[in-house]
Amino acid sequence: MTSGPDTGAGFCEGNPNSNNLAPAARREAPVDIRQQITDDIIKALEAPGGVRPWSKSWASGQLAFNASSGEFYHGVNQFILGMQPYADARYLTYKQAQYMGLQVRKGEQGTRIIKVVEVNRRRAEQEAGESGEVLTHEGGRSLVLKAYTVFNACQIDGMAPLPARVCDVQPAEAVEAIVRGLQDTGMKLHYGGNQPVYRLRSDEIVCPAVADFHSIEDAHASLLHECAHASGHPKRLARLHFDVQRGSSEYAREELRAELAAAMMTVTVGLPSPGPSMIESHASYVSSWLEVLRRDKGEIFRAAADAQKICDYLSERGLAAVPKLSPQPTEDDSELVIELARGRKPRAAVL
Repeated sequence: MTSGPDTGAGFCEGNPNSNNLAPAARREAPVDIRQQITDDIIKALEAPGGVRPWSKSWASGQLAFNASSGEFYHGVNQFILGMQPYADARYLTYKQAQYMGLQVRKGEQGTRIIKVVEVNRRRAEQEAGESGEVLTHEGGRSLVLKAYTVFNACQIDGMAPLPARVCDVQPAEAVEAIVRGLQDTGMKLHYGGNQPVYRLRSDEIVCPAVADFHSIEDAHASLLHECAHASGHPKRLARLHFDVQRGSSEYAREELRAELAAAMMTVTVGLPSPGPSMIESHASYVSSWLEVLRRDKGEIFRAAADAQKICDYLSERGLAAVPKLSPQPTEDDSELVIELARGRKPRAAVL
């Protein structure tokens, strides 16, 4: 399996041994990196049960990160590494492993990830090499998409066991903070209806009571998905437009972004992988995702970049959330969010 783009996280600037390929990778024939990555994702989505292939190896409860720098991978790299059949979240390049006194086992196949770098236009083709691609030129500078190969900790001899995830914030508290953070920007939350939905024109999330979900984790995951949509309001990340029609390609692209962002956020806040009911509810979107991916090899990269922005925004809003406490809660009190987080069925009210 190959992999996807990055904004640079996971690579050590200034380390002479970082960002190097294993010797065999330099001899690869030229390939269309974006098409290959897109084809891999399409194949995974087409496989039985492949609604969320990028969630499969996140059972460790951590996003993929570079074991040398300690930094998380960004954008499509995170999702491509999430599609690999490993429970360990750590990755290294061949040279990074050597530099750390470790050894990639003979015969192991690495995972290709990529990074976009800005270089002098005259050196663009040289920088791209056989495994890269020149994306654009502007003046005397060029953007080059470069490929790298990384290996999972399970493929490397000498790696210490993966430390257990340590977090002093419970998933329910994290989701509550994200919802509060969006409420501070004017978003409303209503309880009711038979399915979660974000309504752009009224800037509100309508969510069934937690008792109507198969589990409280599914309720939280649904809220995160709708919060991802809410981030696109014109007064936030300005990603959504009021004239988006359900069933259109633009609608499918937005659903893909919310799906990717929610998948990353569920891991970030410590929620488990989606249950059968959540997988079933999202299955209807797969055909529309496949359509837009088949049409444009660059779509998954843009979608992943937007998903990263959504996650960053929701995380920032959650950290900046202002608690709304009331000594005598009323029917309109925002303590209803806490009731949802704790698994109790909320009273009929509007936040």
